[in-house]
Amino acid sequence: MSTQGPAAEAAIRNYQQDCFRCYLADVGEKVEPDGIAVPDPYTYPDGNPIRPLPPLHIACGGLMIVGAYPSARFEFRPSKQGRGRHRLVPVADNLHPFAEEKYFDGQRVRTLVSGDGLRDHLLTKLGLRVEDCWITDLVKVFLYKPEHEDSCGDACPGFHVPQLRTSYAKLAKASLPWLVKECALCQPKLVVTLGEEVAQAVSEKEHATADDLLKGDVQHPERLNGVPVMYLPHPDACRRTAKWRKKMADFVKLIRPLLGLQGEKP
Repeated sequence: MSTQGPAAEAAIRNYQQDCFRCYLADVGEKVEPDGIAVPDPYTYPDGNPIRPLPPLHIACGGLMIVGAYPSARFEFRPSKQGRGRHRLVPVADNLHPFAEEKYFDGQRVRTLVSGDGLRDHLLTKLGLRVEDCWITDLVKVFLYKPEHEDSCGDACPGFHVPQLRTSYAKLAKASLPWLVKECALCQPKLVVTLGEEVAQAVSEKEHATADDLLKGDVQHPERLNGVPVMYLPHPDACRRTAKWRKKMADFVKLIRPLLGLQGEKP
């Protein structure tokens, strides 16, 4: 990890500001010819704005981590279909990509599972902290899934869900120039992507499977101007299946020497 001078800090801050202010309009303009409408304003059911999440962990010269897109904070809301029923709906942005968050959702304490998984399955095994890395997402905003149409439509009648999750591949491709800018700022020793979809977008192999892509070999994709990249499983996949936990553990052993890390963590 390199020490950032004043000029580098200013360039990173300018990027964060530009991303926060301009990302949605830029990506929306690029995907609109394909019939994908990014609403303006883009909001949660209560009217809270869905905003881009720029990277907040911005260590340069080391490991850069790229997820698919941010999650959100969720709450249980009463269902309109029956007394005593509740539906889980998104209500607000996370603090930043893969944040360590704890909040009450109306029924229980909830944490950001993907952030917990990143620390458990990758960073702790490498002996790194989030502060030692540049952590970002390819698509910078929360995306409504098809199932959110049902849950939000029930708990928040009258709210139209802009279901963008199924357009992820096109949104990801439109977002690549933003990731290229981050690579130029970060100057990473290694970029690791998390999950099949990010690997597909970066590698230009949009129809390749996870088994085809997530092999632990170092690639130099043209879409990121040849920076060294390793395609890893998503922490959520590691949480769910032993197969990907085993592969991630194997990949960690390959990453350590690439970053100049000594020893092996348990």
